[in-house]
Amino acid sequence: MIYFLTIWTAFTFSLQDTIPQPTQADTLLQPVSADTIRQSVEADTTQVDEFETETQKPDTVYVWEYDLQKTMDVAETDSTLRWVNMVNLFDRFYGAKGAITYRTGTSGRLDGLELHAYESRHLNMQMEGLSINDPLTGAVHWNRIPIRKIREYREADYGAAYHGEIKLIDHYLTQPRTYLNFDESKYNYRNLDFVFTQNLRADTNLEFSYWDRKDGGGYSRSGVEGRQASVKVYHQLSDRWLLKTLYLNNALDREESFGYIVNNPELFTFNTFTEAPIENNANSNQTSSDIYIQAHHRPEINSAVQTEFGLHYQTNKWSLNYSADSIATEFKQAELFSRHRLNLGRTDVSFQGSVRWLNESAKQNLTEENWLGARGRVDLNIRPLSWLHLQSYSTAEYWDDERLSTEVSGRLTLFPGSRITLSGFGGYLNRSPDLQALYWQSSIYTGDPTLENEKEISMGGMIEYQILSWLNTGVRADLRLNENSVFINAINQFENIDPFTNISGTGWIGLDSRIFEGELSAVYKSFLNDSDNPVNQQLEESGDRIWLKGHLYWKNYLFDRATYVKAGISGMMSPGVFGTAEYITPLNRWQHGTNSLGNPPYHRLDVDISARIRWFMLLLKWENVLDGVNQLGYFESTGYPMPERRFRLGLRILFTN
Repeated sequence: MIYFLTIWTAFTFSLQDTIPQPTQADTLLQPVSADTIRQSVEADTTQVDEFETETQKPDTVYVWEYDLQKTMDVAETDSTLRWVNMVNLFDRFYGAKGAITYRTGTSGRLDGLELHAYESRHLNMQMEGLSINDPLTGAVHWNRIPIRKIREYREADYGAAYHGEIKLIDHYLTQPRTYLNFDESKYNYRNLDFVFTQNLRADTNLEFSYWDRKDGGGYSRSGVEGRQASVKVYHQLSDRWLLKTLYLNNALDREESFGYIVNNPELFTFNTFTEAPIENNANSNQTSSDIYIQAHHRPEINSAVQTEFGLHYQTNKWSLNYSADSIATEFKQAELFSRHRLNLGRTDVSFQGSVRWLNESAKQNLTEENWLGARGRVDLNIRPLSWLHLQSYSTAEYWDDERLSTEVSGRLTLFPGSRITLSGFGGYLNRSPDLQALYWQSSIYTGDPTLENEKEISMGGMIEYQILSWLNTGVRADLRLNENSVFINAINQFENIDPFTNISGTGWIGLDSRIFEGELSAVYKSFLNDSDNPVNQQLEESGDRIWLKGHLYWKNYLFDRATYVKAGISGMMSPGVFGTAEYITPLNRWQHGTNSLGNPPYHRLDVDISARIRWFMLLLKWENVLDGVNQLGYFESTGYPMPERRFRLGLRILFTN
C-alpha cells in the first residue's frame, strides 16, 4: 500500500525510539496516471519489548498483502486520488475517456453514467467483498464509498456488464496517526473528514473516522447534507490468519427539486434567484449500514491473501415525501461470503460464492418482502505466451422467486510488438429485472411481475499504440445488442421494450512524461432500432451523443524539493444537441435515452493546483471558469443546472502524536 502520509511523517521526524518502529516503503513520491501504475509494496513490521531477554524471539508482524482480481485493470490508487479535489468517486468518470456523465448539480445525489456501451443499469461494484449496489434498483450507491480510504480501485470494462472492486487502506502503525481532510466552497459546499488510527497491540489495530459533508448548487431546493461514520478493527490471529471487522454507516438528507421548470432549455436563464423547482417541499432521506466480519488466510507470511471467509450484514433505507405521494423502502441483507484464489504458473483462478437473505420491512411500496438467493463468480486469467493474454469471468445469481441472472465475458489481448496492443472483447448477459421493476406499487408508477429477462450481447475491440515513451494513442469501438430491456413507458409502467442497438466509439491521445501529464479524447454514442414502440422511438430520436474532453498538467518539485506541485487545466465540450438521461425522482432511478428535451451544446473548464508540503497537502480548484462565456450556464442532465463558477479549497493534513 502506498501511503503518502507515511512519507510526510518521514520528513518531520526520524524513528529512533528504543522500540523499533514498523516501516513501509513508498516508491510513488510523484503522482502517476492510472494507466502507468505498477506498484509493489514490500514491508515488514518489527516490535521488540525492551524488557525481553536476548534469548527471546522478537514479536514480528508481517504486513498483509492482497491481490485484487487479475481479470481487472487498475483504475485508481491512493497515489492518483490524493492529487484530485474530489469527494465522490463517481466524479472521476467526468474526465475519463469514453464516459458521458449526467450529474444533477450537487454532490451526494445519484448521478447517471454512460461508459462506452454501458449505462447506469449495467454497473456493479464491490468494496471489501461487500456489494454496494442498491437492492431495490440495482444502481451503484457511489455515496457509500469512503473515497479517502481507497487503496486501489480496479475495473473490468470489457464484458457485458461493468464490474469494479475496491480495496480500502490498512494501517500498520505503532504511533497514533490522525488525518484531517477539509474542503470548502460557496453554495454551502463543505466536507470534513477525520481519521484516527492506533495499534492497541502489535497485532491489533483500531481505526475510527467521521465524515461530514454538505453541498448546494446555489438553486432553491438543491441542498444535500450527509454523514459517514466508520470503525474498523483487525487482529492478527497468527502469521497466517487475520480477523477483520468493519462498521460503515452513511446518511444523506436531500432537498428534492424534481428538476427545474424548463420549457425550452435554450431559454433557461440559469438565475439562481428566479429559477423555480418543480417541487417546493419535497425531501428524501437515504441511510445505509455495512458490517462485516472476515477471516483472511495466506499460505506463507510473504505471500498475498489466498482465502477469505466473511459474514456480511447490510441495511438500506430510502424515503421520499412530495406533493403526490409518500414513499419508503427498508432492506436488510445478510450474506455468507467466501473467496479463494489459486496461482498455477501462468494461470490465475479465483472462485467467489455467497448465500444471501434479503428482507424488505417497510411493506409500503413492494408487493413482496422476503427472498433467499445465492451468487457465484469464477475469474480466469491466463498468460500462456509473452504476446498473448486471456481474461474471462462468469457469474450466476439465483433468487427463490425464480429470478436467475447469468453473465459470461472475456477479453483476448495481443502484443505483436513492443509498441502496439490489440484486444478483442465481448460477453453475454441474461439478467432478471430488478425488484423495483417487478414489484413496485405507488400512486404513479407500477411494476410488472411478468417481465422477462433482459438479454444483451456486447462486443468490441481496441487498438493502443505507443508512439514515444511518453506519448500514446488509441481507439476503441463497442456494439451492444439489447433484447427485452426494461424501461418506464408513457403511462408510468415498467415494460420490456423491443430490441435495439447502441454503438459507441472512443479515440484518444495521451501524454505522460516526468514533467507533463495529459490526454485528449472524444467519445460518440448512439441508439439504433427500427421498432414502432414509443420508447424505442424515443431512444432513436434522442440524438447522437458527442463529448470532447481533455486535461493537461505540469508536475515537478519546487523550493529545493521542499514541495511537489501538480497544476493544470481540464475541460470538456458537448458540441451537439441530444436528449440526456433523465432522473426519475419518485423511483430514485436513471433512464437513458428517453428525455424528451434536447440539451443545447455546452462546455466547461476547470483549473487545478495541488501541492504536497511535508506533512500536508493543499488543493485549489477553480470550477467552471468559463461560466458566462458564450453560455449562461449548462445542464449535464436537462432540468438540473450545474453550479456557477466557484473556487474550492482543500486541505489534507497529517498529525503525528
